[in-house]
Amino acid sequence: MGRPAEGWRLRAKGPARTIFVRFRHEGRRYDLTTSTSDPVEAGQAAARIYAETVSGRVTPQVSGDLRELVRAWLVDYSAGHAAGTVDTVADYARTWLAHFGAVSRLTEPSFADYSRSRIRRVTRSTLRKELSALRQFVAWGVEHGVWGHGPVVPSLPKAGHPGVRAANARKRIATILTPAEVKRLIAALPVRSKRGWHVRAFFTVLYETGLRESTLYGLEVPLHYRKGASELFVTREIDKAHNERRLPLTDAARKALDLVAPKSGRMFIERDWRPALAKAVVAAQISKSVSRYDLRHSRASHIANTPGAPLAGLQYLLGHRHLSTTARYVQGQQESAALALRAVRRGKSSGP
Repeated sequence: MGRPAEGWRLRAKGPARTIFVRFRHEGRRYDLTTSTSDPVEAGQAAARIYAETVSGRVTPQVSGDLRELVRAWLVDYSAGHAAGTVDTVADYARTWLAHFGAVSRLTEPSFADYSRSRIRRVTRSTLRKELSALRQFVAWGVEHGVWGHGPVVPSLPKAGHPGVRAANARKRIATILTPAEVKRLIAALPVRSKRGWHVRAFFTVLYETGLRESTLYGLEVPLHYRKGASELFVTREIDKAHNERRLPLTDAARKALDLVAPKSGRMFIERDWRPALAKAVVAAQISKSVSRYDLRHSRASHIANTPGAPLAGLQYLLGHRHLSTTARYVQGQQESAALALRAVRRGKSSGP
């Protein structure tokens, strides 16, 4: 088979007469299979292989099963990160597998293609997290000999195209329920589901502790809680911010935990709580869009608007590293505004 103008030539090999494409690039000789014996299909495959190699979008000399490598990396990654974080990163990895398909396609030009493609499907913030995780995977690959020097995953500036927000993404602004609405909502939830799940206890602990849902799924007896205990031990492994702490419990939280606590093992298993929550919202006559995460925000807002409640204490409860993060969770309420104005009036009346 002759050499076409593109700079490569085809050659059939073996009993099956599989056609290979041969060419030289940057002093290196390539002899790669087109995976077909049909001359027309082989020509099309050869043109693609040659173009991707010359453009730097593929490095054929890098081998290995991308799916197996990602699986091995996630095992190592899970040793130092909370379960919820690992689940999120595993979702990112599934996106990489669908886009790249092979280790040889993990190149700097391909990373740029990936960014241009993903910004049309996710927000800029999500894409920055995906690239950060991809950067960690490449570093792991260098450490384990996949690459001598790994391809550089480009950083994405905070400013730029905002991307596309998913239809089922978390709301930008949380719905803050009043204490009365929370009480009605929890009362409207079933004690147990038809399958025996402790529905009401789950939502009670979710609100009373202000913990993240992912943290609740990591709670175990006796490591984190013992029946009748007055506090909950949150270890760094189950906390998103890796913030280990001991949380005092309200009577309502303790009773709910005692109800579900087994002799040993996990206290809550991840379920789809949305149907039960949606029915309870209707039954409680709440005319707002309510998600499970809104209970955390509502709890934070209620505590912050309680006279005398220190913001630093709320920061400890929520597990935030920085007070500025806690402040974003807090939404002022009409009652707290009235208290603030009364305090101002008292200050003026006692002045000189």
